[in-house]
Amino acid sequence: MMHNRKFKRPIVVIVMIAGAAAGSGCVWFEESPKKLSLGVDPQVGALANSAAYKGTIGAYSYYEGLRPMSVRGYGLVVGLGKNGSRDCPRRIYEQLIQTLYKRHKFSSNIVGEESITPEEMIEDLDTAVVVVQGNIPPSAVAGSRFDVAVSVIPGTQTKSLYGGRLYGTELRVFTPVSATALLTGKVLARAAGPLFLNPFSEEGAATRSTTLEATVLGGGLVSVNRRIRLVLLEPSYRVARRIQDRINAQFSGPKRTANATSPSFVQLRIPNEFWRDTGHFLGLVRALYLSRDPRTDALHARQLANEMKLEDAPYAQIVLAFEGLGRAALPEVESLYVQERDATSFYAAAAGLRLGDHVAGDAMVIHAQDPQCTNRFPAIRALGRARGMGGTTMALRQLLHDPDARVRIAAYEQLVMRGDSSIRTIRIGGDNFFLDLVPTASTGCIYAKRRGERRIALFGSNIQLRPPIFYRAPDDSVTIVAGEEDDHLTLLRVVASTGSSSGPIKATFSLEQLIRLMGSDADVDLDGKVLGLGVDYTVVVNALNRLTADGALDAKFILERANTEGMLGPRRAASRPETEIKRERNK
Repeated sequence: MMHNRKFKRPIVVIVMIAGAAAGSGCVWFEESPKKLSLGVDPQVGALANSAAYKGTIGAYSYYEGLRPMSVRGYGLVVGLGKNGSRDCPRRIYEQLIQTLYKRHKFSSNIVGEESITPEEMIEDLDTAVVVVQGNIPPSAVAGSRFDVAVSVIPGTQTKSLYGGRLYGTELRVFTPVSATALLTGKVLARAAGPLFLNPFSEEGAATRSTTLEATVLGGGLVSVNRRIRLVLLEPSYRVARRIQDRINAQFSGPKRTANATSPSFVQLRIPNEFWRDTGHFLGLVRALYLSRDPRTDALHARQLANEMKLEDAPYAQIVLAFEGLGRAALPEVESLYVQERDATSFYAAAAGLRLGDHVAGDAMVIHAQDPQCTNRFPAIRALGRARGMGGTTMALRQLLHDPDARVRIAAYEQLVMRGDSSIRTIRIGGDNFFLDLVPTASTGCIYAKRRGERRIALFGSNIQLRPPIFYRAPDDSVTIVAGEEDDHLTLLRVVASTGSSSGPIKATFSLEQLIRLMGSDADVDLDGKVLGLGVDYTVVVNALNRLTADGALDAKFILERANTEGMLGPRRAASRPETEIKRERNK
C-alpha cells in the first residue's frame, strides 16, 4: 500500500450557483429549455392571441441548442483504502493514462520524496477507475458548475467508493459510430472533487444508488460556452437584422449580444449579468417587442394589464413582456398589486420587482407570508433575488421562524444565496462541506444538501444529543457511543487507507461541536487534543439521519431532494422523509 501523501488532496472550492446578479431583477421562474428548443413552441396555440406574444421576437423565431448536453469520461477515484480495484479495460486504461499525464504533475522536486506514476496509481487498491457522467445545462457559460455522477466500471472488483475523491478528469461528448466504436469530441468540461454517496443506501432503500455509485456535488466545470441561437420561422435577412438590433438595444454593452449571421439565424451571447441566470435572459429575449415606439409601448402595457386580470392568462409570459417594456410600464403594473385574484396580484408584484419598484417588494412579502397562497414558495424565491429592495431581507429573516420547515428552508436558501449576515457560515475541513447556523425560534431542524454543493444547516441554537447513543458508519470509519449515565460522547475513528484506529475521543453533546469535530481535517493541538477526525460529508449526513431517527436528536432531519435523472438513469424515490421543495455536436 502506498503512503497517503502520494494522494494528497488538492483543495477544491465548490462554487455556489447563486441566482441573479444584483440589479438584474427578480427571477423566480425560467423558460423551459424543452419548450424553447422546439421548432414550434407547444404554448403558441394558447399564446397566439396574447398581447405577450403578438409582435414579439418569440413570434418570429425559436431557440436552437437548448437541450442538456450529456458528457462523460473516465477518471480515477483515490482514497478508498483497500476497497478499490486494479481492474481496468485496456482501451480505457490507455486513454486514462494519457489524460492523467496531461492533467497532473507526477514528478517531485522535493529531495527524498518519491515520485509516483499514473500506472502505479491505477495498480493500487486505494484507487478505482470509474465512469464520470453529467449533463451540461442548456445555455451554460464557461466557468459554471454542475453535478456529475460517478460509477464503477461494470465487471471490476471495486468494493466501495466510500470516502473517495475524483481525481481531475476530462468530459466529452461520446457519439456511437458502430456497435463497438465511439467517436469522442473535444473537451467540454472537467470534473473533480470529493464523492457524495446516498446516505441511505446501506438501509435497503428502494434505489439504484449503492456504494458503487456516487455524485460529485458541483464537481463539473464547463470549459466552453454553449452555443445559443435563434432560428427564424421564415428566413429573412431584414427580420434577422431587426431582431439583432432590438436585442442589442435592450442589452447594451461593450460586446454585442446578438449577431444576425444569416437570414435564418441570430447568434446570441449571454451578457455577463445573466451568467448565473441564463433561463431568465432567454425568456426575456423572446418576450421583447420587435418594434418600439412610446405610443405602441403604452398600448402594449394596457393590453398586458387587462390580460393579467383574466383567470387563464399566460402570467409568466406577461411578466417578461412587462420587463421588456421597461419602467414606462410601471403605472399599469402598479394598478394590479391590489387585485383580488391571487395569481394576478402575485405576477404583477413579480413584474414590478423586475422593473425595480420597491412597492412591489411589499406586495410580494404579503404572498410570501401567507400560508394559503399557492405561490408562496415562488414568492420567497422572488424576495431572495430582489436585492436592494427595502424590507425583503427582514421578510426572509422572519420566515426563518415559520412553523413550516419547508418555508424555513426556502427562506434560508435565499439568505445564503445573498450572503446575509444572519446566517453564520463555517467552512469545515477545507472543501469537505459548509456548516450554516440558522437563527430560528421554531423547532430544531437539520437540512443537508445533495445538489450543487456540500452544505449542512442547523436551524435552532444549541441543539443537543441525548443518550443512549450508538452509531456506526456504513464504512466503519467512525463510531459514536454514549450510555444513559454518560456526561459525554465517545468517538472511535478508523482510517480506511491504513486500517488503523484511534483511541477513544471524548466530545460534548453539542451537535454543532460534534459536526465540526467529525468533519474538520484530522489534527491535534499541542496538548494532544483532537481537533478534527477528517470524516467525509457522506458519513456526517448519514450520522445525522440515523441519530435523528433513533431519537438521539430532538430535531427533524431533511435531505434535499435528489436530481440525478439523466446521469445514472431514472431512479425510484427512497422511502425516507425527504423534502419536496421543489447532442449538441462539437462546434
